[in-house]
Amino acid sequence: MGCMEFRSFLDLRFFQYRTSSEKILIRAYTDKSQNTWMISSSMVANGLSWWQSWLCVWIGYLISATFICMTGRIGATYHISFPVTARASFGIWGSLWPVFNRAAMACIWYGVQSWIGGIFSQVFLLVLYAHASAGECVTLMIRSIWTSYKNVPNGLPASSGTDTMDFVSFFLFWMCSLPFIWFPVHKIRHLFTAKAFFVPPAGIAFFIWSIVRAHGIGPIVHQPATKSGGALGWAMIQGIMSSIANFATLIVNDPDFARFARKPRDALWSQFITIPVGFAVTSFIGIIVSSSSAIIYGDPIWNPLNLLSYFLINPNTGKNANGPARFGVFIISFAFALAQLGTNIAANSVSAGTDMTALLPRYLNIRRGGYICACVGLAMCPW
Repeated sequence: MGCMEFRSFLDLRFFQYRTSSEKILIRAYTDKSQNTWMISSSMVANGLSWWQSWLCVWIGYLISATFICMTGRIGATYHISFPVTARASFGIWGSLWPVFNRAAMACIWYGVQSWIGGIFSQVFLLVLYAHASAGECVTLMIRSIWTSYKNVPNGLPASSGTDTMDFVSFFLFWMCSLPFIWFPVHKIRHLFTAKAFFVPPAGIAFFIWSIVRAHGIGPIVHQPATKSGGALGWAMIQGIMSSIANFATLIVNDPDFARFARKPRDALWSQFITIPVGFAVTSFIGIIVSSSSAIIYGDPIWNPLNLLSYFLINPNTGKNANGPARFGVFIISFAFALAQLGTNIAANSVSAGTDMTALLPRYLNIRRGGYICACVGLAMCPW
């Protein structure tokens, strides 16, 4: 990748990559695109106040940003990927194990992230016709449109671990993700650009909507922590470590993207500033939204997917949302699905493809490795 035509990631692209890829969700079931939102909001559910949760996020992601810039510097300076940088520590043959390890984990997380994205599609259909339950991104989108989607007959046995509705949503998201794996790495920056312009406004809209339903931000910020003493201290340490863990894999393979920088500086300050600031903003939205759910429904809801489902069908009254509310859920769910797609491509398929190319360069390239990653993600039954 020494050719200048491939070094098309300027500092603005890294800003767009980091701000959009920070995943407006959080660990619904595990990982990044739902991670940032859910990690921070789960701290509130774990007993921290809103400002304590936010402090943990700042500390955790500042530490992550420091290490990201350190590993990214290698790729930005020498234009080499993670499999090559790993040889400096493990040797040519010894590096095959961490490379294989990273590729395997990327395949697993691809399936998990696709499952979360599929649930958002469900909400999409629920918005049209009013009788469905939630899944994740695709499920929410579907439910927003056809609310009767939740009444889809289940043809899968209980031992499968899922039902027809959730599986259909997952498969739709998985199928829609396949075309994006085809494009070369240096061209997927356009996907990050689209995310950077579409996803943040949707998150802000969700933020405002939640505050309005909670009748102002006053009752939200005045909620105290439910833990004290040693329990509070350990809860904050857990929150900091959760924030760092959310970025652990990308700390390792940041050279996969930093190598496309035209000069080392493009991958330095853009990432060092936008990672803690961008994730802090996203987390602040997640924290306030989770805290507002405690005012609206009586309990803090750390999963934004569940909260959007409640916006469709009130769990206390069983009343269905009106047309404008369903449209709002659809737009937010679509934005979350887009964020999930970008996360899956950036953090999983590209990483797996790069690593597999290093393992079997005669037979695989990044594109083929990405499709193998997608197939493994489907075969591992992420539900």
